[in-house]
Amino acid sequence: MLDINLFRVDKGGNPEIIRESQRRRFASVELVDEVICLDKEWRQRQFELDNLRKDLNKINKEAGELIISGEDATGKIKSSEKCKQSKAAKDAEVQEAKDLLYSKLDLIGNLVHDSAPVDNDEANNLVVQHGE
Repeated sequence: MLDINLFRVDKGGNPEIIRESQRRRFASVELVDEVICLDKEWRQRQFELDNLRKDLNKINKEAGELIISGEDATGKIKSSEKCKQSKAAKDAEVQEAKDLLYSKLDLIGNLVHDSAPVDNDEANNLVVQHGE
């Protein structure tokens, strides 16, 4: 499986190399664009989940401070429960997006070396050595 960072231009990757490799395999080039799109979607959902976690931690900290000071924290506790439910739903969304991303990523083969012959029939491959 290829490293997802090869698809990310901002991480030093070059999707055009992967597209060219797919062309040389006579495989779908559109799959590369689909993986890039799914990766962006997964990263966005992961960002939203991280923000929900940050909010939940903040609410729980505030609730703890209210309880320690002896004040009423029922509003914060209810808010915390709602945030936990939202986080659980977002967790499922993130996992679903990640599973879809990696299922598509599995369909893309390793990069074809420049010295590999380009042909859609293995019978035309150059025979380098015969085994005994």
